[in-house]
Parts: sequence; structure tokens; C-alpha cells
Amino acid sequence: MTDGMKRRTILKTVAAIPVAGTLFLLASPFLRYLRPTLKPLDILGKSDQPLAEEPVPKFKDSDFPDAWTCIPFMFYQKYIEYNPEEKEVRTIPGFIVKLPNNDIVAYSRICPHLGCIFNFVKDPNECAKGYNFKPNGPVFACPCHLSVYDIAQGGKVVSGPAPRPPRKFEIKRDGDNIEILSLEAGSIA
Repeated sequence: MTDGMKRRTILKTVAAIPVAGTLFLLASPFLRYLRPTLKPLDILGKSDQPLAEEPVPKFKDSDFPDAWTCIPFMFYQKYIEYNPEEKEVRTIPGFIVKLPNNDIVAYSRICPHLGCIFNFVKDPNECAKGYNFKPNGPVFACPCHLSVYDIAQGGKVVSGPAPRPPRKFEIKRDGDNIEILSLEAGSIA
């Protein structure tokens, strides 16, 4: 190998060090973007996604004697934060409803349009008066901007400016017991 070739190899190596260092520094945020975890470069660690905080709402089948029985509840969701408490707990209002086919569904009461708290409206005539839309059955209706969600169709937006249905809660049924486990991921808008 000649002196010129040796010098080129050394210069290429010296020039590659900053490039390799930059790529290494960019790897941690990129990996954290792909899989959020508690610590940087902890790819196999526990995720820092929101979790249910105690007390978890619990119900019994006997709480729902008829179709369209609707019960409001509060769900506590824990977010990992880098503060002295190491968490932030947010309260999310929800409705749990028994459908005519005996299915039980639960939704966040936070309107996906601008974050108002919506209501359960059982009477279609009441909905027509207050929300300018007459549905076929009970619905969720937002008093702020008059979005209406059809519960029988999975929370489908049937009127108003809301961009999508409200977020659903995951439910666990164990015999006669019903437990709210988690909230569907997402944000208000």
C-alpha cells in the first residue's frame, strides 16, 4: 500500500467518525418513536403507554335490567411522566350502555370534535328538539356543536361536525361481572 492510499484511508476514517456519531445519536429518538418505552434505547422494556389506574369501574349484569340502560362512570387513566410522582392521572368520563341485542358497550363521553362532554339522549323527539336531528333510537349528543352519534351503529357520527365516533373502552366480561379495562388509543381531534 502506498503512502497516498494510507493517507486516504485515515482521512476517510476520520471523516466517518462524525457521521457514525450523528447516526448513533439519531437512533435513540427514532427507536423511541417506533416503540415508546420508559428509557432511551430500552427496546425490550415496558411500554410507557397509558394504563388504567385503580379504582377500575366495575358493573354487574343486574345493573342493566333493560335495553338502552345507560350508566355514567369515571375512568382513571395513568400516564408515565418524569415528575416527582412519576405519573399523571387523568379522569375520563364515560357511558356504559346495554344494547337491544344484550351486548354491553362503553364509550368515552369526550366529543372527538372539540372535547366537550356529550349526553345520552334516549328519546328521539328530545334529540330532534335540542340537537336538530331526529334519530331512529337512543344516541349520544353533544350540546356544544350538535354532533350526534348512533350507539346502535358503533358510535357512528350521524349529524354534526365531529370527525369520527367517540373512543371506545375495552370491556372484560367474567360471568356476571363487567370491568372496564382500557381506553382506545387516540386524542380528541
